[in-house]
Amino acid sequence: MDISMTAYLTIDAGGTYLKSAVLNREGEVMMTSGFITKSFSKGSSENIMKAFYETVAHGLSCIKRMGMSMGGIGIAFPGPFDYENGIPLMEHKFKSIHGIHLREAIYRISGVPSGVTISFMHDANAVLAGELWKGKAIGYDNAAVVTLGTGLGFALSENGVIQCNSMGGPMVTIYGLPYKQGILEDYTAQRGFLNIYQKITGKADLGKTKVSDIGKWASEGETESIQTFKEVGTILSESLEKILIERNIQCLLLGGQISRSFQFMEESLKQGLKEVKCLREISVVRSIDNSALLGVLKNIINVSALELKK
Repeated sequence: MDISMTAYLTIDAGGTYLKSAVLNREGEVMMTSGFITKSFSKGSSENIMKAFYETVAHGLSCIKRMGMSMGGIGIAFPGPFDYENGIPLMEHKFKSIHGIHLREAIYRISGVPSGVTISFMHDANAVLAGELWKGKAIGYDNAAVVTLGTGLGFALSENGVIQCNSMGGPMVTIYGLPYKQGILEDYTAQRGFLNIYQKITGKADLGKTKVSDIGKWASEGETESIQTFKEVGTILSESLEKILIERNIQCLLLGGQISRSFQFMEESLKQGLKEVKCLREISVVRSIDNSALLGVLKNIINVSALELKK
């Protein structure tokens, strides 16, 4: 196989959308290969699998049009998930495909080469892997990433190696940490932002307000929106401080769609973590859109290399 003519389909499976792109081995996104479709994570198995079929078909079409060969397919997927065997185990999202052998289902899609590497990776681990390879975590042995979206993700590395549990998910999780009357995810993921904003504004009903709306209003100078992000920054710092010290984390990055508004939580987050002496950088990831896809690509390459040795 000519490595220079090899392409990889990378997919980031989120609670709202499946986002994908075709990358070459160096991590460059192939022109017009980007694709987004609803993931139907709370819908029927038929709708979820249809979204995957459309995503894979689009990637295959792009690779064929460019005259390249398929080097592998990689998918970033939230947990719990059996990453080695490709089996979703979630109960709150993608529940209707719980227990399905996703790798086998993808092999059955027309045009997918038999035997091509299909790898799975936790979405937060994928973001960190992308940043360690091509992003702001380069040069740091111990780095961590927090992903803010419909859920709250966390991943960390030690001596440049991402720390995983026996299922391939993050070794350390933070979403379920006790916080006030609930867990940390209740206060820092999508529903947390909306609840805090509602409390600050005193509005009885937010209607169809999204966190991206709050971010937009913050950029326009709305005091209540800015205060919402500041509060979340403070909450995160309170909850992360002990973990960052124990794990000697040098670089803390924020990813996920909500981190597009990182500037509004940056000051309170840094203020809350000022006593964490090991920290040398607190920032947003280099690429909110592509970090997970780059991490998935790196994983495909690593898995392929291991398979060749067998």
